[in-house]
Amino acid sequence: MSDSLIVLMALFLGLMVLGLPVAWSMIAAMLGWVAFTGNWRFLPLAPERLWQGMDSFVLMAIPLFILAGELVNAGKITDRLIHFANVIFGWMRGGLAQVNIGASILFSGITGVALGDIAALGRVFIPAMVKQGYSPAYAAAVTASSSIIGPMVPPSLVAVIYGSMTGLSIGGLMAATLVPGLVIGLVQMALVAVQARRHDYPRVAMARSPRIVLSATRSAMVPLMIPVIILAGLLLGLMTPTEAGAVASAYALVVSVVLYRSIRWRDLGAVFQRSALFSGQLLIIVGCGAAFSWVMGMENVPRAVSGLIAGWDLGYGGTLLVFNAVLLVLGMFIDPTTVIILFGPLLSAAAAQAGIDPMHFAVVAILNLNIGLLTPPLGVCLFAAERIAGCGLVPLIRANLPFLAVNLLGLALIAALPGLSLWLPGVLGF
Repeated sequence: MSDSLIVLMALFLGLMVLGLPVAWSMIAAMLGWVAFTGNWRFLPLAPERLWQGMDSFVLMAIPLFILAGELVNAGKITDRLIHFANVIFGWMRGGLAQVNIGASILFSGITGVALGDIAALGRVFIPAMVKQGYSPAYAAAVTASSSIIGPMVPPSLVAVIYGSMTGLSIGGLMAATLVPGLVIGLVQMALVAVQARRHDYPRVAMARSPRIVLSATRSAMVPLMIPVIILAGLLLGLMTPTEAGAVASAYALVVSVVLYRSIRWRDLGAVFQRSALFSGQLLIIVGCGAAFSWVMGMENVPRAVSGLIAGWDLGYGGTLLVFNAVLLVLGMFIDPTTVIILFGPLLSAAAAQAGIDPMHFAVVAILNLNIGLLTPPLGVCLFAAERIAGCGLVPLIRANLPFLAVNLLGLALIAALPGLSLWLPGVLGF
Protein backbone atom coordinates (compact mmCIF):
# COMPACT_ATOMS: atom_id res chain seq x y z
CA MET A 1 0.00 0.00 0.00
CA SER A 2 1.44 3.35 -1.05
CA ASP A 3 1.93 6.25 1.34
CA SER A 4 -0.58 8.34 -0.59
CA LEU A 5 -3.26 5.64 -0.28
CA ILE A 6 -2.59 5.37 3.45
CA VAL A 7 -3.02 9.15 3.75
CA LEU A 8 -6.28 9.01 1.75
CA MET A 9 -7.87 6.25 3.86
CA ALA A 10 -6.54 7.62 7.16
CA LEU A 11 -8.05 11.03 6.43
CA PHE A 12 -11.38 9.52 5.37
CA LEU A 13 -11.74 7.22 8.38
CA GLY A 14 -10.33 9.75 10.83
CA LEU A 15 -12.72 12.51 9.76
CA MET A 16 -15.70 10.14 9.99
CA VAL A 17 -14.66 9.09 13.51
CA LEU A 18 -14.49 12.77 14.45
CA GLY A 19 -18.08 13.18 13.33
CA LEU A 20 -17.76 14.83 9.92
CA PRO A 21 -20.55 13.69 7.57
CA VAL A 22 -19.59 10.87 5.21
CA ALA A 23 -19.83 12.98 2.04
CA TRP A 24 -17.62 15.76 3.37
CA SER A 25 -15.16 13.20 4.79
CA MET A 26 -14.70 11.76 1.31
CA ILE A 27 -14.20 15.15 -0.33
CA ALA A 28 -11.83 16.35 2.40
CA ALA A 29 -9.79 13.13 2.13
CA MET A 30 -9.59 13.57 -1.64
CA LEU A 31 -8.35 17.14 -1.25
CA GLY A 32 -5.81 15.94 1.31
CA TRP A 33 -4.62 13.32 -1.19
CA VAL A 34 -4.19 16.00 -3.85
CA ALA A 35 -2.12 18.12 -1.45
CA PHE A 36 -0.01 15.17 -0.30
CA THR A 37 0.77 13.94 -3.82
CA GLY A 38 1.14 17.40 -5.29
CA ASN A 39 -1.20 16.49 -8.16
CA TRP A 40 -2.79 19.93 -8.24
CA ARG A 41 -3.78 19.45 -11.88
CA PHE A 42 -6.43 17.00 -10.64
CA LEU A 43 -8.10 19.61 -8.43
CA PRO A 44 -10.28 21.15 -11.20
CA LEU A 45 -11.51 17.64 -12.05
CA ALA A 46 -13.01 17.06 -8.59
CA PRO A 47 -16.27 19.01 -9.18
CA GLU A 48 -16.62 17.34 -12.58
CA ARG A 49 -16.28 13.85 -11.09
CA LEU A 50 -18.73 14.72 -8.32
CA TRP A 51 -21.28 15.93 -10.86
CA GLN A 52 -20.77 12.91 -13.11
CA GLY A 53 -21.47 10.65 -10.13
CA MET A 54 -24.91 12.20 -9.71
CA ASP A 55 -25.65 12.83 -13.40
CA SER A 56 -27.33 9.51 -14.07
CA PHE A 57 -30.82 8.86 -15.42
CA VAL A 58 -31.10 5.77 -13.23
CA LEU A 59 -30.43 7.79 -10.07
CA MET A 60 -33.43 10.00 -10.84
CA ALA A 61 -35.48 7.08 -9.53
CA ILE A 62 -34.23 7.76 -5.98
CA PRO A 63 -36.08 11.05 -5.30
CA LEU A 64 -39.20 9.67 -6.97
CA PHE A 65 -39.29 6.52 -4.80
CA ILE A 66 -38.62 8.68 -1.73
CA LEU A 67 -41.49 10.99 -2.70
CA ALA A 68 -43.84 8.02 -3.07
CA GLY A 69 -42.88 6.84 0.42
CA GLU A 70 -43.37 10.31 1.92
CA LEU A 71 -46.82 10.60 0.33
CA VAL A 72 -47.77 7.20 1.75
CA ASN A 73 -46.56 8.20 5.23
CA ALA A 74 -48.26 11.57 5.21
CA GLY A 75 -51.45 10.06 3.81
CA LYS A 76 -51.85 7.65 6.74
CA ILE A 77 -52.06 4.77 4.28
CA THR A 78 -50.11 2.68 6.80
CA ASP A 79 -53.29 2.35 8.92
CA ARG A 80 -54.91 0.26 6.19
CA LEU A 81 -51.82 -1.94 5.86
CA ILE A 82 -51.67 -2.49 9.64
CA HIS A 83 -55.35 -3.50 9.74
CA PHE A 84 -54.75 -5.93 6.87
CA ALA A 85 -51.68 -7.36 8.65
CA ASN A 86 -53.74 -7.77 11.84
CA VAL A 87 -56.29 -9.85 9.96
CA ILE A 88 -53.69 -12.01 8.23
CA PHE A 89 -51.08 -12.50 10.99
CA GLY A 90 -52.71 -11.47 14.29
CA TRP A 91 -54.33 -14.85 14.94
CA MET A 92 -50.93 -16.38 15.79
CA ARG A 93 -49.58 -16.40 19.33
CA GLY A 94 -47.40 -13.33 19.70
CA GLY A 95 -49.79 -11.85 17.17
CA LEU A 96 -48.83 -8.19 17.54
CA ALA A 97 -45.15 -8.98 17.05
CA GLN A 98 -46.08 -11.07 14.00
CA VAL A 99 -48.21 -8.21 12.71
CA ASN A 100 -45.25 -5.87 13.22
CA ILE A 101 -43.10 -8.04 10.94
CA GLY A 102 -45.92 -8.63 8.46
CA ALA A 103 -46.65 -4.91 8.22
CA SER A 104 -42.94 -4.29 7.61
CA ILE A 105 -43.04 -6.71 4.66
CA LEU A 106 -46.08 -4.95 3.21
CA PHE A 107 -44.74 -1.47 3.92
CA SER A 108 -41.35 -2.40 2.45
CA GLY A 109 -43.04 -2.80 -0.90
CA ILE A 110 -43.85 0.91 -0.83
CA THR A 111 -40.83 2.71 0.65
CA GLY A 112 -37.77 0.44 0.41
CA VAL A 113 -36.01 2.31 3.24
CA ALA A 114 -35.29 0.81 6.67
CA LEU A 115 -35.55 4.07 8.62
CA GLY A 116 -38.78 4.90 6.81
CA ASP A 117 -40.20 1.65 8.14
CA ILE A 118 -39.25 2.53 11.72
CA ALA A 119 -40.52 6.10 11.43
CA ALA A 120 -43.90 5.02 10.05
CA LEU A 121 -44.52 1.77 11.96
CA GLY A 122 -42.39 2.10 15.09
CA ARG A 123 -44.51 4.85 16.60
CA VAL A 124 -47.57 2.65 16.14
CA PHE A 125 -46.31 -0.79 17.12
CA ILE A 126 -43.85 -0.10 19.94
CA PRO A 127 -46.41 1.64 22.24
CA ALA A 128 -49.09 -0.90 21.27
CA MET A 129 -46.83 -3.87 22.05
CA VAL A 130 -45.80 -2.38 25.40
CA LYS A 131 -49.46 -1.81 26.27
CA GLN A 132 -50.18 -5.47 25.49
CA GLY A 133 -47.45 -6.68 27.87
CA TYR A 134 -44.31 -6.93 25.75
CA SER A 135 -41.20 -5.33 27.18
CA PRO A 136 -40.15 -2.03 25.56
CA ALA A 137 -36.80 -3.57 24.58
CA TYR A 138 -38.47 -6.53 22.86
CA ALA A 139 -40.93 -4.28 21.03
CA ALA A 140 -38.04 -2.14 19.81
CA ALA A 141 -36.02 -5.22 18.81
CA VAL A 142 -38.87 -6.61 16.67
CA THR A 143 -39.35 -3.21 15.02
CA ALA A 144 -35.65 -2.64 14.35
CA SER A 145 -35.04 -6.16 13.04
CA SER A 146 -38.05 -6.20 10.73
CA SER A 147 -37.07 -2.80 9.31
CA ILE A 148 -34.13 -4.32 7.42
CA ILE A 149 -36.63 -6.12 5.20
CA GLY A 150 -37.36 -2.68 3.71
CA PRO A 151 -34.21 -2.43 1.58
CA MET A 152 -34.75 -5.99 0.33
CA VAL A 153 -38.37 -6.05 -0.84
CA PRO A 154 -38.76 -3.91 -3.98
CA PRO A 155 -38.62 -0.99 -4.50
CA SER A 156 -35.18 -0.94 -2.88
CA LEU A 157 -33.20 2.30 -2.98
CA VAL A 158 -30.05 0.35 -2.11
CA ALA A 159 -30.65 -1.88 -5.15
CA VAL A 160 -30.97 1.20 -7.37
CA ILE A 161 -27.65 2.55 -6.10
CA TYR A 162 -25.95 -0.85 -6.38
CA GLY A 163 -27.16 -1.27 -9.95
CA SER A 164 -26.04 2.22 -10.94
CA MET A 165 -22.57 1.60 -9.47
CA THR A 166 -22.02 -1.85 -10.98
CA GLY A 167 -24.00 -1.70 -14.21
CA LEU A 168 -26.38 -4.51 -13.21
CA SER A 169 -30.01 -4.38 -14.33
CA ILE A 170 -32.13 -2.52 -11.76
CA GLY A 171 -35.16 -4.61 -12.69
CA GLY A 172 -33.11 -7.77 -12.32
CA LEU A 173 -31.91 -6.67 -8.87
CA MET A 174 -35.47 -5.88 -7.79
CA ALA A 175 -36.48 -9.40 -8.83
CA ALA A 176 -33.44 -10.97 -7.18
CA THR A 177 -34.01 -9.32 -3.78
CA LEU A 178 -37.72 -10.17 -3.51
CA VAL A 179 -37.53 -13.84 -2.44
CA PRO A 180 -34.55 -13.29 -0.06
CA GLY A 181 -36.47 -10.41 1.54
CA LEU A 182 -39.41 -12.72 2.17
CA VAL A 183 -37.03 -15.37 3.55
CA ILE A 184 -35.73 -12.89 6.12
CA GLY A 185 -39.30 -12.04 7.09
CA LEU A 186 -40.17 -15.73 7.50
CA VAL A 187 -37.17 -16.56 9.71
CA GLN A 188 -38.03 -13.59 11.93
CA MET A 189 -41.64 -14.76 12.18
CA ALA A 190 -40.46 -18.27 13.07
CA LEU A 191 -38.35 -16.84 15.91
CA VAL A 192 -41.30 -14.82 17.23
CA ALA A 193 -43.47 -17.97 17.13
CA VAL A 194 -40.92 -19.84 19.28
CA GLN A 195 -40.55 -16.94 21.72
CA ALA A 196 -44.32 -16.42 21.90
CA ARG A 197 -44.89 -20.04 22.89
CA ARG A 198 -42.14 -19.86 25.50
CA HIS A 199 -43.37 -16.59 27.05
CA ASP A 200 -47.09 -17.10 26.36
CA TYR A 201 -47.50 -13.92 24.33
CA PRO A 202 -51.14 -13.14 23.42
CA ARG A 203 -52.86 -13.20 20.07
CA VAL A 204 -54.52 -10.09 18.61
CA ALA A 205 -58.16 -10.32 19.68
CA MET A 206 -60.43 -9.37 16.80
CA ALA A 207 -63.17 -10.89 14.67
CA ARG A 208 -61.95 -12.60 11.50
CA SER A 209 -65.05 -13.53 9.57
CA PRO A 210 -64.79 -13.94 5.79
CA ARG A 211 -66.52 -10.57 5.41
CA ILE A 212 -63.93 -8.83 7.61
CA VAL A 213 -61.05 -10.50 5.79
CA LEU A 214 -62.50 -9.43 2.44
CA SER A 215 -63.07 -5.88 3.68
CA ALA A 216 -59.50 -5.59 5.00
CA THR A 217 -58.13 -6.98 1.75
CA ARG A 218 -60.11 -4.47 -0.30
CA SER A 219 -58.98 -1.62 1.95
CA ALA A 220 -55.32 -2.60 1.60
CA MET A 221 -55.50 -3.34 -2.11
CA VAL A 222 -55.26 0.30 -3.18
CA PRO A 223 -51.97 1.08 -1.34
CA LEU A 224 -50.59 -2.37 -2.19
CA MET A 225 -50.95 -1.52 -5.86
CA ILE A 226 -47.89 0.73 -5.50
CA PRO A 227 -45.36 -2.15 -5.36
CA VAL A 228 -47.40 -4.01 -7.97
CA ILE A 229 -47.09 -1.05 -10.35
CA ILE A 230 -43.36 -0.77 -9.71
CA LEU A 231 -42.64 -4.49 -10.04
CA ALA A 232 -44.88 -5.03 -13.04
CA GLY A 233 -43.42 -2.04 -14.84
CA LEU A 234 -39.83 -3.08 -14.18
CA LEU A 235 -40.10 -6.83 -14.55
CA LEU A 236 -42.21 -6.73 -17.71
CA GLY A 237 -39.94 -4.14 -19.29
CA LEU A 238 -42.72 -1.56 -19.55
CA MET A 239 -40.89 1.14 -17.56
CA THR A 240 -37.41 2.17 -16.54
CA PRO A 241 -36.75 2.52 -12.78
CA THR A 242 -37.12 6.29 -13.10
CA GLU A 243 -40.43 5.99 -14.92
CA ALA A 244 -41.64 3.44 -12.35
CA GLY A 245 -40.77 5.88 -9.57
CA ALA A 246 -42.66 8.67 -11.33
CA VAL A 247 -45.75 6.51 -11.84
CA ALA A 248 -45.63 5.31 -8.21
CA SER A 249 -45.36 8.91 -6.95
CA ALA A 250 -48.26 10.04 -9.14
CA TYR A 251 -50.37 7.09 -7.96
CA ALA A 252 -49.56 7.81 -4.28
CA LEU A 253 -50.43 11.48 -4.82
CA VAL A 254 -53.83 10.68 -6.35
CA VAL A 255 -54.62 8.12 -3.64
CA SER A 256 -53.62 10.38 -0.72
CA VAL A 257 -54.98 13.70 -1.99
CA VAL A 258 -57.94 12.80 -4.21
CA LEU A 259 -59.18 9.33 -3.22
CA TYR A 260 -58.64 9.26 0.57
CA ARG A 261 -58.26 13.04 1.06
CA SER A 262 -55.83 12.34 3.87
CA ILE A 263 -53.40 15.02 2.67
CA ARG A 264 -54.55 18.58 2.10
CA TRP A 265 -53.19 20.46 -0.89
CA ARG A 266 -51.53 23.03 1.39
CA ASP A 267 -49.63 20.24 3.18
CA LEU A 268 -47.95 19.00 0.00
CA GLY A 269 -45.21 21.62 0.30
CA ALA A 270 -43.88 19.99 3.48
CA VAL A 271 -44.02 16.53 1.86
CA PHE A 272 -42.02 17.69 -1.15
CA GLN A 273 -39.59 19.52 1.11
CA ARG A 274 -38.84 16.39 3.16
CA SER A 275 -38.45 14.33 -0.01
CA ALA A 276 -36.07 16.85 -1.56
CA LEU A 277 -33.96 17.05 1.60
CA PHE A 278 -33.56 13.28 1.94
CA SER A 279 -32.94 12.88 -1.80
CA GLY A 280 -30.31 15.61 -1.74
CA GLN A 281 -28.50 13.95 1.15
CA LEU A 282 -28.36 10.62 -0.67
CA LEU A 283 -27.30 12.06 -4.02
CA ILE A 284 -24.55 14.19 -2.46
CA ILE A 285 -23.14 11.02 -0.90
CA VAL A 286 -23.32 9.29 -4.29
CA GLY A 287 -21.53 12.17 -6.03
CA CYS A 288 -18.81 12.50 -3.41
CA GLY A 289 -18.40 8.73 -3.44
CA ALA A 290 -17.89 8.77 -7.19
CA ALA A 291 -15.13 11.38 -6.82
CA PHE A 292 -13.54 9.37 -4.01
CA SER A 293 -13.71 6.17 -6.06
CA TRP A 294 -11.99 7.97 -8.93
CA VAL A 295 -9.06 8.76 -6.62
CA MET A 296 -8.93 5.12 -5.51
CA GLY A 297 -8.78 4.21 -9.18
CA MET A 298 -5.82 6.55 -9.57
CA GLU A 299 -4.19 4.58 -6.76
CA ASN A 300 -4.86 1.29 -8.64
CA VAL A 301 -6.94 -0.05 -5.77
CA PRO A 302 -9.29 -2.11 -8.02
CA ARG A 303 -6.36 -3.92 -9.65
CA ALA A 304 -4.68 -4.47 -6.28
CA VAL A 305 -7.85 -5.92 -4.73
CA SER A 306 -8.46 -8.22 -7.70
CA GLY A 307 -4.86 -9.41 -7.61
CA LEU A 308 -5.03 -10.01 -3.86
CA ILE A 309 -8.20 -12.10 -4.12
CA ALA A 310 -6.81 -14.07 -7.06
CA GLY A 311 -3.60 -14.72 -5.11
CA TRP A 312 -5.53 -16.22 -2.22
CA ASP A 313 -7.07 -18.80 -4.58
CA LEU A 314 -9.98 -19.40 -2.21
CA GLY A 315 -12.37 -20.70 -4.84
CA TYR A 316 -16.11 -20.09 -4.96
CA GLY A 317 -17.04 -20.99 -1.37
CA GLY A 318 -13.99 -19.47 0.27
CA THR A 319 -14.35 -16.18 -1.59
CA LEU A 320 -18.05 -15.93 -0.72
CA LEU A 321 -17.31 -16.65 2.95
CA VAL A 322 -14.53 -14.03 3.13
CA PHE A 323 -16.63 -11.41 1.36
CA ASN A 324 -19.52 -12.06 3.74
CA ALA A 325 -17.21 -11.42 6.69
CA VAL A 326 -15.76 -8.29 5.07
CA LEU A 327 -19.19 -6.85 4.27
CA LEU A 328 -20.53 -7.59 7.76
CA VAL A 329 -17.59 -5.72 9.30
CA LEU A 330 -17.92 -2.80 6.87
CA GLY A 331 -21.65 -2.61 7.58
CA MET A 332 -20.96 -2.29 11.29
CA PHE A 333 -19.04 0.95 10.75
CA ILE A 334 -20.22 2.52 7.46
CA ASP A 335 -23.72 3.04 6.08
CA PRO A 336 -24.78 0.77 3.20
CA THR A 337 -24.87 3.49 0.55
CA THR A 338 -21.27 4.51 1.21
CA VAL A 339 -20.02 0.91 1.26
CA ILE A 340 -21.69 0.18 -2.07
CA ILE A 341 -20.28 3.31 -3.70
CA LEU A 342 -16.75 2.72 -2.43
CA PHE A 343 -16.45 -1.06 -2.53
CA GLY A 344 -19.37 -2.40 -4.58
CA PRO A 345 -17.69 -2.34 -8.01
CA LEU A 346 -14.40 -3.70 -6.56
CA LEU A 347 -15.95 -6.62 -4.68
CA SER A 348 -18.44 -7.39 -7.45
CA ALA A 349 -15.65 -7.70 -10.03
CA ALA A 350 -13.54 -9.86 -7.69
CA ALA A 351 -16.54 -12.08 -6.89
CA ALA A 352 -17.24 -12.56 -10.61
CA GLN A 353 -13.63 -13.71 -11.10
CA ALA A 354 -14.25 -16.38 -8.44
CA GLY A 355 -17.30 -17.64 -10.34
CA ILE A 356 -19.97 -16.00 -8.15
CA ASP A 357 -22.98 -14.78 -10.12
CA PRO A 358 -23.02 -10.93 -9.95
CA MET A 359 -26.77 -10.85 -9.23
CA HIS A 360 -26.43 -13.38 -6.40
CA PHE A 361 -23.47 -11.51 -4.94
CA ALA A 362 -25.45 -8.25 -5.10
CA VAL A 363 -28.25 -9.77 -2.98
CA VAL A 364 -25.76 -11.17 -0.46
CA ALA A 365 -23.96 -7.81 -0.25
CA ILE A 366 -27.17 -5.82 0.23
CA LEU A 367 -28.40 -8.16 2.97
CA ASN A 368 -25.03 -8.09 4.73
CA LEU A 369 -25.06 -4.30 4.82
CA ASN A 370 -28.67 -4.24 6.03
CA ILE A 371 -27.72 -6.45 8.97
CA GLY A 372 -25.06 -3.85 9.79
CA LEU A 373 -27.92 -1.45 10.54
CA LEU A 374 -28.65 -3.62 13.60
CA THR A 375 -25.11 -3.78 14.98
CA PRO A 376 -23.19 -1.10 16.91
CA PRO A 377 -21.36 1.16 16.50
CA LEU A 378 -23.38 2.28 13.43
CA GLY A 379 -26.66 0.51 14.25
CA VAL A 380 -28.88 3.34 13.01
CA CYS A 381 -32.01 1.16 13.13
CA LEU A 382 -31.25 0.19 16.73
CA PHE A 383 -30.79 3.83 17.74
CA ALA A 384 -33.97 4.91 15.93
CA ALA A 385 -36.06 2.20 17.61
CA GLU A 386 -34.51 2.95 21.01
CA ARG A 387 -35.46 6.63 20.72
CA ILE A 388 -39.09 5.63 20.27
CA ALA A 389 -39.11 2.93 22.98
CA GLY A 390 -36.87 4.72 25.51
CA CYS A 391 -35.73 1.32 26.74
CA GLY A 392 -31.97 1.91 26.89
CA LEU A 393 -29.46 0.65 24.35
CA VAL A 394 -28.05 -2.27 26.39
CA PRO A 395 -31.45 -3.98 27.00
CA LEU A 396 -32.29 -3.42 23.32
CA ILE A 397 -29.05 -5.02 22.16
CA ARG A 398 -29.71 -7.99 24.45
CA ALA A 399 -33.28 -8.38 23.13
CA ASN A 400 -32.04 -8.03 19.56
CA LEU A 401 -29.42 -10.80 19.76
CA PRO A 402 -31.84 -13.64 18.85
CA PHE A 403 -33.09 -11.61 15.88
CA LEU A 404 -29.53 -10.92 14.82
CA ALA A 405 -28.86 -14.68 14.99
CA VAL A 406 -31.83 -15.61 12.77
CA ASN A 407 -30.97 -12.82 10.32
CA LEU A 408 -27.48 -14.30 10.02
CA LEU A 409 -29.06 -17.73 9.55
CA GLY A 410 -31.19 -16.30 6.75
CA LEU A 411 -28.07 -14.73 5.24
CA ALA A 412 -26.30 -18.10 5.34
CA LEU A 413 -29.24 -19.77 3.55
CA ILE A 414 -29.36 -17.07 0.87
CA ALA A 415 -25.59 -17.18 0.36
CA ALA A 416 -25.51 -21.00 0.19
CA LEU A 417 -28.55 -21.32 -2.11
CA PRO A 418 -28.09 -19.02 -5.12
CA GLY A 419 -31.41 -20.22 -6.49
CA LEU A 420 -33.26 -18.15 -3.90
CA SER A 421 -31.84 -15.04 -5.54
CA LEU A 422 -31.61 -16.16 -9.16
CA TRP A 423 -34.83 -18.11 -9.68
CA LEU A 424 -37.17 -15.12 -10.20
CA PRO A 425 -34.76 -13.11 -12.43
CA GLY A 426 -34.27 -16.28 -14.49
CA VAL A 427 -38.01 -16.79 -14.89
CA LEU A 428 -38.41 -13.17 -15.97
CA GLY A 429 -35.54 -13.31 -18.43
CA PHE A 430 -32.95 -11.12 -16.68
